[in-house]
Amino acid sequence: MVVAVAVLLCLALAACGVKERALPPSCTAGARVIERALAAAPGAVRLPDGTALSTCVREADTDAELQNAGFVLTAAADSLAARATRGDAVAALRLGYLAGAVRRGAAHTAGIAAELQRRVEGAGAYVAEDGGTRAGAALRRGLAAGQARG
Repeated sequence: MVVAVAVLLCLALAACGVKERALPPSCTAGARVIERALAAAPGAVRLPDGTALSTCVREADTDAELQNAGFVLTAAADSLAARATRGDAVAALRLGYLAGAVRRGAAHTAGIAAELQRRVEGAGAYVAEDGGTRAGAALRRGLAAGQARG
């Protein structure tokens, strides 16, 4: 009986340190990969291996994964924001989709990805403030699509 309890305890402790699944490699393949995938927005955006953008946030459950995915996602957001603030409605739509997808993924992380969400959404703050423009309207459309399908 003592041996059985010891074996169960060892298995339980070992399971605590085992990660069920790794972050899909496409999540950290680079900002250009993210931006190319966003060409499908406002439709369902998938990375080359079929991964949804929200999955990159939701499954980044180690510090290293969150940092690596965050670096790529914020670089894509900053690039899109630079174009969107110059009135590029397509870039604004894609930025909105990215922000919505990050929000969708972050909702399942118990607050761990809140800073990443804030940074990606913040990239579009200037565009969102100028809501009367085509870019502002496109950003809002993209945000809704990203939350729904991202």
